[in-house]
Amino acid sequence: MEDCLDDTPPQAVPAAPRIRYFSPWLVVFTLVWLVVYVRFFPSPGALAAKNWPLILIGVAGATIGNLTAIGGGLVFVPTMIFVYSANPVAALKLAFVTQAVGMTSGASGWLSRGEVPLRLLKWTVPPLIVGALISSFVYRPNPMLVKELFGPVTIVAGLLTLYTLDHKGGVPDLPEKANVWVALVALIGGIITGWVAIGEGEIVAAFCMLAYGLNANRALGLGVVLLSINSIFLALLHSFVFGGVPWQWAIFTMLGVLWGGRLGPFVGQWFSMHTAKKVFAVIAVLDGLLIFLQAIGVLARIKAGWGH
Repeated sequence: MEDCLDDTPPQAVPAAPRIRYFSPWLVVFTLVWLVVYVRFFPSPGALAAKNWPLILIGVAGATIGNLTAIGGGLVFVPTMIFVYSANPVAALKLAFVTQAVGMTSGASGWLSRGEVPLRLLKWTVPPLIVGALISSFVYRPNPMLVKELFGPVTIVAGLLTLYTLDHKGGVPDLPEKANVWVALVALIGGIITGWVAIGEGEIVAAFCMLAYGLNANRALGLGVVLLSINSIFLALLHSFVFGGVPWQWAIFTMLGVLWGGRLGPFVGQWFSMHTAKKVFAVIAVLDGLLIFLQAIGVLARIKAGWGH
């Protein structure tokens, strides 16, 4: 544990430049989305009339994900399971492709503010890719695994968010001796994210803040960028290798996160999000408890069936 202590006095973190919410690229990508939707989806009007609320779900998931680094899967997975009666693995796949858009949109905002310690990417991206490969090929997600793990992981992520609320930190980067440790945490996060769509961003951000006093905004910025990369990689795997992505739903959540992804860093630069993060963290804990209790109920019914 001595390696997790750093005697270096906190350094001043330069003020981050302000960002604007609107970007011409949002309009460009929306037009691309519209062309793809009309061209490749049958009965686009009827489909939109049925699934348009998913756009709002996408906005909410992307905003929460980019404010806390937990990930929009916090919203997408339970919504698809409980509201749309989706198979947990299908909900997981939807979360991957949706986060690939939303977290990337948010990551661009954090990067434009200069609040991402870029040096750490070379130590965190390779292990998170290895972790994603392990959870995708060595032990692939199944419905019970998603339900059993999503609850505990979400609860832990929510508690970490609550615990780190008052850890502002003053260090703009991690010391060299932290490289191996943060790489190990990124590997674990990559594995967990491959199973439940969340975890990479929050555990890396929390580790950097708690173990080394990294500035909170820079830790969150790093977490958002890492979850973005992880989500893109997993989205590609499940789209082109494994298949099974529920595109009739994902197309709407993707539009929502496109516009909601930048809300996190944009809103966060204007006022303290202490209360908002506290609310989101409590929602995460309750969300995790709901999924966890349902998983226990399913296991109990399965065991009762075996008894007969």
